[in-house]
Amino acid sequence: MHITKALKKPIFVMIMLIFSLSIMTTAWAAQPDADDLQGHWAETRLRSWSDQGLLQGYNGKFNPDRPVTRAELVTLINRSFEVSEPSSISFKDLETSHWAYDQIARAVKAGYIDGYNDNTVRPDHTVTREEAAVMVAKLTELVSAETVPATDFKDDSSISKWSKPAVSALAEKAVITGSAKGSFNPQGKLTRAEAVTLLDKSLEYKVPTDITYDKAGTYGPAAGVQTIKGNVIVAAPGVTLQNVVIEGNLTLTEAVGEGDAFFKKVNVKGTTTIQGGGANSVHFEDSVLVRVSVDKQTGTVRVVVVGESAIQHVVVHSPVKLEESSVTDSGFANVEIAKSMPQGSEVQLVGQFEDVRVLSSDIKVSIPSGSVKQLNVEEGATNTEINVNANASVMDLVLNAVAKLLGQGTIANATVNADAAGSTFQKRPGAVAGDAANTITAPPASGSTAGSGNNSSNNSSNNGGGVVDGGSGGNDGGNNGSNPGPGNGGGNGGEPVPCTGTADQCRDARLVDLTVSGFTMNQLDANEYTTGVTGFSPDTFEYSIVTDRSMTQPVPATVSVTKATYNKVDYTVWEDGANTLASGTITDENPAFNLEIKGMKDVRVRLTVTSGDGIGKKVYEIFIQYPRTIQEGLKIGSHKGTHSNNGVLVGEKMYYNLIKGNVGGIKLGELYTVLLYEPNASTPFLTCQYTSCNLPDGKFAKDTAGTWRVEILRDGAVVDSGDYQYDFMTAPVLTNDIGLRASAVTKQELIDFFLSGGNFTTPFKYGYLVYADMSKLRAEFPTAKFFVEGSYEMYMPTSSLPSGLSVDELRGNLQPYGYQAYQMSSLRPFPSGSGEVQLTGGYYHQSDYDNEKIVNDKVVYLSLYDENHNIIGQYVNILEFDQDHVADGFTPSDTWQPTPKVGVN
Repeated sequence: MHITKALKKPIFVMIMLIFSLSIMTTAWAAQPDADDLQGHWAETRLRSWSDQGLLQGYNGKFNPDRPVTRAELVTLINRSFEVSEPSSISFKDLETSHWAYDQIARAVKAGYIDGYNDNTVRPDHTVTREEAAVMVAKLTELVSAETVPATDFKDDSSISKWSKPAVSALAEKAVITGSAKGSFNPQGKLTRAEAVTLLDKSLEYKVPTDITYDKAGTYGPAAGVQTIKGNVIVAAPGVTLQNVVIEGNLTLTEAVGEGDAFFKKVNVKGTTTIQGGGANSVHFEDSVLVRVSVDKQTGTVRVVVVGESAIQHVVVHSPVKLEESSVTDSGFANVEIAKSMPQGSEVQLVGQFEDVRVLSSDIKVSIPSGSVKQLNVEEGATNTEINVNANASVMDLVLNAVAKLLGQGTIANATVNADAAGSTFQKRPGAVAGDAANTITAPPASGSTAGSGNNSSNNSSNNGGGVVDGGSGGNDGGNNGSNPGPGNGGGNGGEPVPCTGTADQCRDARLVDLTVSGFTMNQLDANEYTTGVTGFSPDTFEYSIVTDRSMTQPVPATVSVTKATYNKVDYTVWEDGANTLASGTITDENPAFNLEIKGMKDVRVRLTVTSGDGIGKKVYEIFIQYPRTIQEGLKIGSHKGTHSNNGVLVGEKMYYNLIKGNVGGIKLGELYTVLLYEPNASTPFLTCQYTSCNLPDGKFAKDTAGTWRVEILRDGAVVDSGDYQYDFMTAPVLTNDIGLRASAVTKQELIDFFLSGGNFTTPFKYGYLVYADMSKLRAEFPTAKFFVEGSYEMYMPTSSLPSGLSVDELRGNLQPYGYQAYQMSSLRPFPSGSGEVQLTGGYYHQSDYDNEKIVNDKVVYLSLYDENHNIIGQYVNILEFDQDHVADGFTPSDTWQPTPKVGVN
């Protein structure tokens, strides 16, 4: 990824800049060799800049009250605003050997300095407060009115004419407050502390950047949301962008070629332009886009939306397949096939579309499955061919130009206006109106029958469901008659019952109300973070309930559901992710169900809402959880890395990391900072602001145990503290025979699984499955209820069986079941049944990073836990790969090289 930035000419644009140039008179006196930031008014901000590498000291000191030079200020600006492109410069007082020559060249290119009239730049001169104001105003494009008003500063007359526009603009917006005496002191020297304060507050208002992703990989935070104020450009295949709000435009360039691009939880405020991508191509999952323009020069691109995705408007300029897959929001709403569409092009529509307008002529529109609420062929869009497959329907068709309608799908209503006279239909619409209704060519109307309801129908995802008290029918709810309404009838003679409400009522898949008696529901965002809002909202889909640890007896609770008139609600309740406590359907007669909530047990409630027309679907979840302590909500995990010399792999290393789960019923993640201290220490050895943070080298010592002190901070304030008892003793390694085996997947099985219909877009390079004999396991470990599986690659030749993992590494249940899981932390229940059963496994996709096409042998760990989540022990297994168990083009590394046993035949 690289970031490009185009700072415009110093034309001022008024935006709010919270910048105070107040003279600070705080007393300050540092002792010799003392920390000269201790107690300083800007201490917090200066330390933050130092930690980020933006501020450097002098011989161990920062000299916060020393005046800053022009060269120093330019360097601070360039670092913080990521100004990197230099210009060719020539100033008579700046030698190329000057330490800041390159920094000043960047500043000139960015346009916020340009030197003095005598062709000097005066790099070692100190900066005045008004000079700094002008630099920042240019950098952030601040502007004042054409008539520069006077400020309210007592020394307004002292402000230089050349700086007055910048200073006045800031004062007009009340972003310069001056000193306590009401003065600005424009010619006063700017200190290092004031410079950092100024720039730190200015960063929010820097000119938006364009970010280009030109290498395959995953970008964006794993949790939380990143906001990009500028434009985003994807210029390579294999890019995944996640958890991002783009305030500008998103462009997929031709460089994507026929490759794929994935967008997960992405919100684009501007226009999304698709110029590249192929047959499998551009995927939007749980994403919101305002406007999409499809304009690929050659070939067809496939655009798929999944989950809670909403695409308001799509303009099609080139061949495309627009497809909805398991959409629970509005998906594609409005589609416009533009006049610029090349003749002979085809547009495929798969899913549920609100409004489709055809403006181009001599094109094909195919609807293999799904429905279009309104399809308009506009005036001038002649010779349009529309194929409505038997599994598809159009509710209202309006023809303003001659068109040919093919296929056995249902067109409920057709309006044929004068300019569409002579249009042809392979299947007669249910009703025909318009000035040219009598000119169409169509088969005679025929009788209709209910759907057959057989199990072989293939249209269940589009036409099934959505029945209000309808017949049972077959599994797929055949709907092959003339009635285009949602069907689940047929089979046993049941008729499909259509939704009889308005279009909005029938499309509504939201609940009206939801309560759990005796408990408070906390609203969560899409990443399970607590929002601070309690109670139900129809547009909030995840909730938490935090129970009392002191509960000794089960507490009865009633889950009351108020559904919309026409939708259908199914519920399922699990305890500890293992036991299904209840399931059923909410009806008007039975709008509630009962639970028993137990202390120290997690309960997950899922309500699936299907709209009356069978199109929309939303899922609400309540995570009822006991409040975990610091000891229960944190763990020390591990991951393996490698190190190379001149591109040659020379070793591998285990890294140990703090993993943050839930504490006190709240997910920590990236919203809370965790500090780790040695006992009696005043300075933390780890400050963790992310979901997971590596421990400093030496902090993990095998087969040791001890105590660290923990502080949890939110917005700089301590919200919880306590001790964490780390346990790096090796957990018991089990050798009992439970029929445990890890088996590599064959080359053909990799292909078969890829083709199995799982919507995979990238082939697999290898996979493995883990099996156990449940009869033997229960006989050996009758208390075993849960397990966790994990694996590490052997990057280097290994001759002896690796040791087991520590108790801390195997600690599980950091957060409620259903939350986004951490490696080797989410306990899973053992399956029922006897004999050998598959416990777990994994398939690994090929990627552009597989330069060497190598598959390494693995160490597979399987740990067992009792019903209270206490670890029983672990199995350590070796997984070997050979040429028959990796994909074509890949080579097994044979890194498992056990030492032969001496003296054994």
